[in-house]
Amino acid sequence: MAQPEAKPLTRQETAARNRERLLDAAARVIQRSGLGGASLEDIAADAGLTKGAIYSQFDSKEELLIELLDKRFEVGHSALRQILGESTPFAGQLNQLESEHRGEKDGEPTLSTLELELSLAAVRQPRLREKMVSRQKRYRSLLAEVIEQIAADQKLELPMRAQDLAIALSALCDGLLVAGLNDPESVPDDLLAQFILSTVIAASKPKT
Repeated sequence: MAQPEAKPLTRQETAARNRERLLDAAARVIQRSGLGGASLEDIAADAGLTKGAIYSQFDSKEELLIELLDKRFEVGHSALRQILGESTPFAGQLNQLESEHRGEKDGEPTLSTLELELSLAAVRQPRLREKMVSRQKRYRSLLAEVIEQIAADQKLELPMRAQDLAIALSALCDGLLVAGLNDPESVPDDLLAQFILSTVIAASKPKT
C-alpha cells in the first residue's frame, strides 16, 4: 500500500527548521575552528544552506552565536534542576554541576569556550556587550537560585549572599576553564568541588 505523501512544510516551518540547522551547524564549526575562524560561509555550508539563509534569520554572526548560547542556557537550566533532584552525594552533585558549566559532553568540550570568546569580542562591540551582560546576569541569577537550593537542602546558613557567591563562583569556573584549556591535566575534575567544600561549605553554619 502506497504511503501518503508528506505534507509540504509551511514557510514558517521551513524557517524554523533552517534556524535549528544553522544553530547546530554553528556549534560544529565553532568547535572545529573557534569563534574567529567560524565564517558565515562555513556555517551555511555545514548546514547545507546558502549564506543568504543566515541573513534571513540573523542580523550577524554574533547574534547567531548569542542564540546558540541561549539555547545551551535553556538546556543547562533543565540539567541543573535534574542534577539537584538526584540522590547523588553532595560532592558528586558539585562535580556534575561543574561539568555542566564547562559544557562537556561524553568527555569532550562542546561550547565551553564560546562565551569566553564572545566576552572578549564584546569589549570592543557595545551592542554585543549589552547582550552578553544581559545573558550573564540571567546565568548568575540561575546560579544564585541553585546555591540557595543547595543551602536549603543541606540545611546550611551561607557565609555570604547567594548572589555574591554566584558572581565569585562563576568567575572561578571561568578561570579554571581558561587554566585547563591548554593544560587540562593541571585542573583536576573535582578541583572546584573540593574548593567549595573546603571554603564555602566549611564557612557555612548549620541551620538550627
